[in-house]
This record gives sequence, C-alpha cells and structure tokens, in this order.
Amino acid sequence: MRTRTSMPLLLALVLTVSGCGALGLREDGRKPLTPMPSEVPTGPEYGSVDDVVAALAKGGFDCEVTVRNEYSYGSNATCEVQHRGTTVTNEISVLSTARFSRDEIGDSIAVGRRAYRHTIVAAGNWYVWVRPGVYAHDIAAAMPGTVVLEPLKE
Repeated sequence: MRTRTSMPLLLALVLTVSGCGALGLREDGRKPLTPMPSEVPTGPEYGSVDDVVAALAKGGFDCEVTVRNEYSYGSNATCEVQHRGTTVTNEISVLSTARFSRDEIGDSIAVGRRAYRHTIVAAGNWYVWVRPGVYAHDIAAAMPGTVVLEPLKE
C-alpha cells in the first residue's frame, strides 16, 4: 500500500523537475536571462565607477559622488549633478566582464527597467539609472557611444 501512495508523488516530482524546460526555466530552476538589448554597444568598457564619473565630467557633467562601493565583481556609486536647475541623481553600476556575461549584465538592466521602471543609459559593461529619467538623453549625449533604454512595460 505504501508503494501505491508513493508512486504518484514520485511521478509528480519527476514531472515537475523535468518540466522546468517546458516552463522556460534554466536547469537550476531560475528564469532565463534577459539578453542585453541589441542596441547597447559593446563598448566603451570601464574598470570602475570612477571611470564612468570621469567620462561624465569630460562630457560636462561634474558629478559629485555621494556613495561608492567597490566589490571583487565590480563597483557602484551614486552621484549627483545640477542640470537645468534640477538635481539629477545617477546610480552607476560597473560589472566585471571576467565574472559576468553580456547577457547577465543585460538581465540586471532588464530588472530595473521592468520591475522598477528605470530609464537607463548603457554601454559596454556598465549602466546608469538616471533620475529623473527625462535627463537620460542629456547624460547619454555627454557620453558618446551610449544608448538610452526606456522603462519596459509588462
């Protein structure tokens, strides 16, 4: 009798595990990555947020860093700049290409665009969440070779 009750449970477990592919999940059970949008250029790549801040300054946006974090896999920072009478906040993320693939970086960008409705300036291995988003095109213009990615709608 015990075998009879265990068999349907075992069968259900096998079907659930083997069905992950049918559900669009990766082998580890996580959702598939959202690839980097094709319009995002492969460069320039930066080694740290300080390089992005320097590129912003070169483009005319002398950004005051208020928070900086360095990790073995990249860095992030928040910097603010006065532009057109408004404080524009830039959340910068630079991800190590030794650890993260282009699609993993794209997936990180997609989360912000979809779940949090962020407007992103991106290129290479880095991206900037610009707030308010209306100034993202100005930030992108200051950094040649970048694109603006508008929020994604579900």
